Parts: sequence; C-alpha cells; structure tokens
Amino acid sequence: MRGSDLIVRILIESGVKVCFGYPGSAVMPLYDALYRHRRQIRHIRTAHEQGAAHAADGYARASGKLGVCIATSGPGATNLVTGIATAFADSVPVLFITANVNLDEIGTDSFQEADIAGITLPITKYNWTVRSPGKLESTFRKAVMLAMKGRPGPVLVDVPRDILEYDFGRGYKTGSGTEAGDFSEMRSPEPGNPSNETVEALARAINEAERPFIVAGGGVRISGAWDEIAALAEKAKIPVATTLMACGALPDGNPLSFGMAGKYGSPETAALLREADTVICVGMRFSNRTHESFSDDRTILHIDSDASEVNKNVAATVSAVGDAKEILARILPLVNKRRSAWTKKRENSGDINCETSGFSDPVGETGSKLRKDVFEPVARTLGGDAFVVTDVGLHQMAAARFYPFEKPGRFITSGGFGTMGFGLGAAIGSSLAAGENGSGVVLFTGDGSFRMDLTELSTLRENNVKILVVVLNNSSLGMVRDIQKNEFGGRYIATAAQKAVPDFRRIATAYGLSGFTANTPEEFKKALESFANGKRSCVIDYRIKF
Repeated sequence: MRGSDLIVRILIESGVKVCFGYPGSAVMPLYDALYRHRRQIRHIRTAHEQGAAHAADGYARASGKLGVCIATSGPGATNLVTGIATAFADSVPVLFITANVNLDEIGTDSFQEADIAGITLPITKYNWTVRSPGKLESTFRKAVMLAMKGRPGPVLVDVPRDILEYDFGRGYKTGSGTEAGDFSEMRSPEPGNPSNETVEALARAINEAERPFIVAGGGVRISGAWDEIAALAEKAKIPVATTLMACGALPDGNPLSFGMAGKYGSPETAALLREADTVICVGMRFSNRTHESFSDDRTILHIDSDASEVNKNVAATVSAVGDAKEILARILPLVNKRRSAWTKKRENSGDINCETSGFSDPVGETGSKLRKDVFEPVARTLGGDAFVVTDVGLHQMAAARFYPFEKPGRFITSGGFGTMGFGLGAAIGSSLAAGENGSGVVLFTGDGSFRMDLTELSTLRENNVKILVVVLNNSSLGMVRDIQKNEFGGRYIATAAQKAVPDFRRIATAYGLSGFTANTPEEFKKALESFANGKRSCVIDYRIKF
C-alpha cells in the first residue's frame, strides 16, 4: 500500500463518496489511487481550483457531510486560498488535500513549491504538512475528525510527493499505526455543556420578557436546530428574524417569521428588533452587518458553540456555550406558553416607524418585484426542497429577503467572507448532494459575479449536472455602485459595464447548455418552462435594474 492509497482508504472509511479537484504533477500519485478506487469515490474535475474549493464547500453545506477538495502544489494550492477562507468564515467542514514537492526539496524554491500550510494558517481550523510516512494516517484521521466536530471548519493537509509514493508494504492495515488514534495534542473538539443554572437563567429571562425576539444565525444551520427554533417560537409566540446564514429558519408563510435582520434586511424588521426588550441570539457572531441592532441597553441572551464568540462584539446578559440544538431542547420545557405574540408580522411598512431604524433599503423595491416575477415562479417550478444558492451582491440580498422558503437549511451563500464567484461552484457541489434525495438547485447570480466563475459551466456539461442559473443582470456591480451613490456622492467609477456586456445566452449554448435572454416577466416564465421540460442545465439572463 502506498501513501496515496492509504489516504483514499481513510476517505472511504470516513464515508466520503465524492471529491472535487484539479490534477497536476505533484499530486498525480493521489489521482492514480483515485483511479484505482473510482467505484468508491467519484471525482469531479472543475475548470479551476477555486471552483473545486467552492464545490466542496457547497457539497458540505447541502449534505451536512465532509467536503473534500484536492489540488496540486504551488499555484494549484494557492488557487484554493479564497475558497478556504470562504469555508472558514462560514464554519463549513471541508478537507483540503494539497501535494507538495519532495521532502528534501522543501525550502529550496523548487518548481511549484509553496508553503501552503503557512499561507493558510489564519484561515483553517488546523493544518499540517506531513513530514514523515509514520504520521500520514494519524494526520488524516485527525483532519477528518477536527473538520466535523464542534464548530466545523476547513482543515488542510499538505503531503510531499515522496510521501504520497511511500510504500507501506502489503501487510499494512489502516488503524495499525502507532499514532492512529492519538489525538492528545489536539484541542477538545466538543462544545461545552452549560449547567442547569445557566439554562434556567435563559428560560427565566425569556419568561420575564415583555417583547422577546429571536435572531437565528449560522450556528442554527450547523447544529440542525431548526425544529427547536420553531418550537420555541410557537410555544412562547416569539417573532423570529435571521442573519444571512440562517435565512428560511421558519417557513415564509409563518406569521412569526420576519426574515433577515441587519444592514440588508428589511427596515420593518430592523424597527421591530429595536422595540424588543429581550433578544435571544442563537448561533450568531454579531458581525458588523448585524451588531448595530444590539447596541442599546436591553437583555441579550447568547447561545453559541464557540466560547470565543461570546462577549466579543456584543455583551451578553446571559450566555450558554454548547450545541444550539441541545441547549434549546433543554430550555423548551422551562419556557411558558403565550397566547399571542407581542407583535404581528406587518406587510405594510406604513404600520411601522422605520425612520428610527437608521436604515437604507437598496433592495426593497426591486426585491419585491423580483419576488413576484422571478422568485415565486422558480419556487413553484423547483418545489420547497430546492437548494437556493447565490453569489454575492444585491441579488444575494434580494434572494435572502424575498425568496419564499418553505423549508429551513435550503439557502447556501457566502456570508462571512462575501466571495464573488462562489455561486456556480457551490451550486455544482449542492447539486451532487441534492441528487441523493432528488432536490433541485437554483443559482441566483449577478452579471459581475457570474463573469468570475462562468468557466464552471463546463463542469456542469461534463458531469451532466442539471441546475438552473438565473443571472439577475443590471450590467453593473450593484452593491458597490450603491455604496458609491450613498457614500461617495454618486462619483461612479469601475462599477458599470459600458461596452463589453456579455451575451450570457450565447455563452451557455457554447458550453452545450440551454440559454435564454429574458427582458420581461413573461419571457422569464417561458424560459423557466423550457428548463423544467429539458434535461440540461439552463442559464437565464434576466435583464433588470437595481
């Protein structure tokens, strides 16, 4: 057994069935092992290593399983950096495997040599360069364990080529290495277990609140605490808002669902959140897009699996560190029933004083129109199980606020890092995960983001992946242009396409996919019908204005 075969065998034993990557010289021994085990693990070659990183990320988010991404040394490894940072910012479990030059060549500026472990140290949960064959198995077992446990996140293992080629002999059995089960130097991967006193204090604060409000964050997605959030909201009649990472926590039609809070949420939700006297914050890190809503004097209850997030940006009145699903399950029996919520969902902004929210709304008017013309027709076509993937920009915020989510955990986007070019790779990974239960996938992207990753259309065609790509095309970088409008006196530069406006329909057909241009809601619906009746991925270039 060679080192490369050992790695693949550990992946198989860990339940990995699909991986993403791009081959190159240094990593070829690992690809040779993947060839020998091609019936156990499917490999998807993308058009670019960054696309592979986002695909592994999307697969992990949609499936709840470990994502795996492989790249060669040097530029192959460094092309992963943005994808690694994206997964790190959103706590996504991805195992990145890179090859490097031979051990005796490290530090000599060899061809395609890079210190990828040093480069990615701040953006991985943990990383290693394997420097002896005897540490190969234990390192990979630690990597798989650490990526998934506690607060998940990306890990990276860099393997010199000669260790990939090292021959362990025919008699070597996985698990037989002296270090195979040694995790002694690793920090504990398990979240804390708050005391009964802490749980009782949380419940007491909720019961004493006159105007409680729940804000669900990405930690709810990670722990799968959707049912518990819904149960708490229903029992105590507490309105629920979400951060970007937890959109769809409650079904769109639930009267307790108030959608997204924060800078790009609705002004109505921002105003109501300011009226709350107690805010129950579950699995959120109070980023600069949301924490301004919590700056005044009120009761803040914070539940999170990562102790470093507690009191970091906003001081908590009562906090509990641990798994959100387990903590909410313990709180539920202690919370009193209420007959009605302290507020009702308001569809008419005139019912609420939004002037006190300190809030501008760059997507509200267009988003409302997109809901009727685009989001609702797509939801009817793909169904409530569909995964909704976005790139980054105003189209992202419009989808987060106005898409009619029927089930939780279906929204996939780059939140913490805000990576343009994330969408198509992530949609490909999500589709492979969704294929396990027959769910559809739609990608909402903007013309700026789509130009960054449209080469991955070849990956769709090559692997017969069927997804719907909707380009909400305003021929500009909408979010940046909005900043120029509001903060820089309308001095626009480098944000609008003047001459080189691509014909995305023709680009799609060039890759052997279906392509349509739509200028009206009627044309969009006809294109959507063609996608539903076809067998191929489809790109709809929908011309709009933000």
